[in-house]
Amino acid sequence: MTVTGLTGSASAAPGSIPSHYLNQYQATGANYGIDWTYLAGVGWIETHHGQYTDGCATSSAGARGPMQFMPSTWDYYGLDGNGDGDANICDYRDAIPSAAYYLTDSGAPEDWDSALYAYNHSWSYVNDVKDAAAYYRDAYGGGGGGGGGFVDGDRVTPTANLNTREQPGTSQPIVATISPGEVGEIMNGPTDKNGYTWWGVHWLDRNVWGWSVEQYLTDA
Repeated sequence: MTVTGLTGSASAAPGSIPSHYLNQYQATGANYGIDWTYLAGVGWIETHHGQYTDGCATSSAGARGPMQFMPSTWDYYGLDGNGDGDANICDYRDAIPSAAYYLTDSGAPEDWDSALYAYNHSWSYVNDVKDAAAYYRDAYGGGGGGGGGFVDGDRVTPTANLNTREQPGTSQPIVATISPGEVGEIMNGPTDKNGYTWWGVHWLDRNVWGWSVEQYLTDA
């Protein structure tokens, strides 16, 4: 990515996150094992969560979409995040997971400074995104809310679409993606891995068992 013509919004305090963007940021953070507030920080600085990209306007640098991808970068990192068969640079459901793919490929979550600098080659941009992420962490809760101090037998539900994995760890194979409202029973844990606390959950409606990140679990 290069510095786009739609950035520069950091002079204003970050605004609230539309619910559909918030859900996508949180779900993507859970799926990629990263703090979703950095994705929200990028989304705010780039386009105020899509407000600057009606009709998928192109910036002065040629970047497009709510996460402001250059087309050449999108050709490599663009994902079909919503499973409709089309990786659409203008669709936040595709653009936000694609941003997470790019950031994790560039060093996140171990080195957010390098990852954000790769996304946009400006240290002021890096600082602006980090400041916005910190604001959203305070406003919405780090990691996505929910969770905390479960015991075996507790009934839980996710706060965002949440991958459950064969074993604790963000690199472990995904067993299923569980949606808010689906109920599971805590069966094991907690276990710390990759900077997250994991719980073994039996997801009752599907009869699926796997490990899920605590930050995205809340009491059912």
